[in-house]
Amino acid sequence: MFTIKMKDQSFLCPETMSVVEAAKVQTAKVPYGCIGGGCGICKVKVAKGQYKLEKCAENALSAEEKKNGFVFLCQTYPLSDLQLELIKK
Repeated sequence: MFTIKMKDQSFLCPETMSVVEAAKVQTAKVPYGCIGGGCGICKVKVAKGQYKLEKCAENALSAEEKKNGFVFLCQTYPLSDLQLELIKK
């Protein structure tokens, strides 16, 4: 079980559950929309930590975005504690 931190909140997430799924179960507030990795509403930056992305998200993010730590929370599974940063739009 890993700790996910974003803004002024934190919640737990196992490596078998996406960050969005874990947030919903624990009523944490994270941005999300389609839950399929396509709409981009849940795009954030991982400031710290290790994770894996499902294939859908890998294809929807550019190589530059992935290199800079951007992920879709609905397709992100933690491999360690994560520190997330919201993207200013």
